[in-house]
Amino acid sequence: MPPARRPRVSSRLPSTSSAAAADGRGGKGWLSTLRRDPAKRPRRADDEGTPLNDEVLLVIFAGVHNLADLVRCAATCRRWRRLVSTEAAFLCRTPRLVPARFIGPLALGFFHHRVDAAPGFVAMASALRRFPGLLQDPPPSLGALDDNGLFDGSSRIVAARNGLLVVDIRHGKQNRALKLCVCNPMTGEVHVLPPLAGKDGLGHYSCTVLTAEDRDDKTTDPPPPPSYFRLVMVYTRRGFTAFRSYSSDEGSWSEEAKVTGSRLGKKQMGLTHSGVVSRDGKLVYWMAKNVVLVLSLNKLQSMLGSMPRSGNGQIFDMKNTLLGLSPKGRLCAVQFDPLPVPARMKADRISIRITNCTTDRRWFDEIESIQVGQSLPDDVISLKLKWFCWKSGIVFFTAVAGDSGHQRREVYALSLNTRVVEKLACHDGVSDPWEGLHGYEIDQVAYLASLAEPDSLEDM
Repeated sequence: MPPARRPRVSSRLPSTSSAAAADGRGGKGWLSTLRRDPAKRPRRADDEGTPLNDEVLLVIFAGVHNLADLVRCAATCRRWRRLVSTEAAFLCRTPRLVPARFIGPLALGFFHHRVDAAPGFVAMASALRRFPGLLQDPPPSLGALDDNGLFDGSSRIVAARNGLLVVDIRHGKQNRALKLCVCNPMTGEVHVLPPLAGKDGLGHYSCTVLTAEDRDDKTTDPPPPPSYFRLVMVYTRRGFTAFRSYSSDEGSWSEEAKVTGSRLGKKQMGLTHSGVVSRDGKLVYWMAKNVVLVLSLNKLQSMLGSMPRSGNGQIFDMKNTLLGLSPKGRLCAVQFDPLPVPARMKADRISIRITNCTTDRRWFDEIESIQVGQSLPDDVISLKLKWFCWKSGIVFFTAVAGDSGHQRREVYALSLNTRVVEKLACHDGVSDPWEGLHGYEIDQVAYLASLAEPDSLEDM
């Protein structure tokens, strides 16, 4: 048996702004441009903590399987924090870290569509403390990642997961070719995928993205780089559901394949959202009108599962339901408890519940309902769930308040860990600026790299 390979301690942080693949584009990412000015950081004593050298410490840290435990190690002293943040890429792939619970600081905020500009970003208070540059005017957007007009008002985010965004960058309504890109705002990497046109063209589709954190082949040598991703997509052909994928290490689309088992019609496919990937990277879940489509990536087989009731009586309300994973890795649904029938509701009675799904696709309540009405205005008219960041346990929802003459459209974030509700944004007017809201969680590498900032540990 060959001896174990000793880790090599790098002399600086891994490059986060120039790692784009040959078929992609690289820009300045948030991790490199929104950190605090080193000259303005408070000076602290560099507590050594232990006489062990960095290479020995790194071997110890590499054996920690739990992300929260590794963060607690980084909090021990400044030297350990520097080592964990500097070697984040190595620590996240050997071995693969497993979050044991919701890690709140992974969530930074949300992206939303804008008619006349690239998708914009709204940050949470915790993200502003860790990355003060997010307070810049104008606020950050996807347009900052590319100087060639790749992102504009016609760009649409279609998936967000593990620090990556999948963006539909078709420009103009007459452009029938599907053109997607995968970008990482933290590192500035932008990968433009080959367009799907002609006989490869398609209409409604559902997609999500897998990353190095999802790969189950721990014995791969060398392990996949942190920038690895695989975009998976399902869509409807005449008489069957089709599948394609794009892998960053191959740089090309796979051949179209037929998915066996259950299928969705064109209308149902057009309503799907919230692509959820099980932690072994083998199953993907998409919620449709009143069912959940479960796709096995290994066998390309699909099945349709039921959804828990979310409305009053027997009515299923898709706008009132989100899918995600619980800390134990179970599929779960986040829903408002049945809301009063009158349009004007009493805020103090509003709560959110989480329902878990068993292995045999049966739903049962496990987490008690969480009261959120105390954080809402008394004149709230309607509510809508928008996004569930299941790794951080952050639920985004919107509220319309006021009356027909003057309405306010507000965005809130609920932490399932702390049960705290935070108001993120407010817009006066009838139009809804929060359409296309996608919550944004950073990946484990970016999170550990950000621990070099002392304030970034305060939420753990």
